[in-house]
Amino acid sequence: MKKKLVFFMLICVLVSQVSAQTSKIDTVAVSILDRMSAVIGDLASCSVKVSSIYDVHTKHLGLIKHSDEEKLYMHGPDKLLAISEGDKGSRSFYFNGSVLTYYSVDKNQYAQISAPLSIINMIDSVHKNYGIDFPLSDFFYPTFVDDLIAESKELVFLGTTKVDGKECFHIAGIAKDKSFQFWISNDAYSLPLKEVIVYTAREGNPQFEADFTDWQINPVIPNAVFEFNAAPQAKKIKLAAVHIIPVKK
Repeated sequence: MKKKLVFFMLICVLVSQVSAQTSKIDTVAVSILDRMSAVIGDLASCSVKVSSIYDVHTKHLGLIKHSDEEKLYMHGPDKLLAISEGDKGSRSFYFNGSVLTYYSVDKNQYAQISAPLSIINMIDSVHKNYGIDFPLSDFFYPTFVDDLIAESKELVFLGTTKVDGKECFHIAGIAKDKSFQFWISNDAYSLPLKEVIVYTAREGNPQFEADFTDWQINPVIPNAVFEFNAAPQAKKIKLAAVHIIPVKK
């Protein structure tokens, strides 16, 4: 009887070790991210500056660094303005709750598409159909933390550090196709101040790095800000849809 008990306990230890090796989720990291997500979810409005550096793979030169500066204005749950300057050109996205407008300042061209009645649904729809991504969008998903835990093999709290002189909680993790790091402010608002993503499944392991600065919490933003008014002689165009190539089995 004693031998069977010892054998059973040994199996339990081995199963526990295998489980820990398969997925290591730090409850402190989860708690910090949960608080950040709750604060963001309670925002009525906000604005933030996003400075990003990202790699683009080229055939002959390998990874080439690019950068963008974006200003994001949001009024929940259905209004968004993103103004971008950088290597992708000067462009803006206006979402007033029913119509998304893309405007290229460089070419004086704009396109408009009907979109779902919330920012999150709009982001999902235009990413799926047009391949458009918005800065900081992942953090605004109500399921952000749950989705992160589900995809992570490891998620750990590394302690505190500073970003631009502000004390932050430093969190890192590993998923199937990427590694990531977040820096969350150690103050009453617990807002993200920086993120780094390394796409380990892509050639050359390209990186994306973004700094989030000049957070404004619950500012008064007039509805007119989210309405697009075409510039003189602006040309209306159509957005090109993403063509998904079926995978052969």
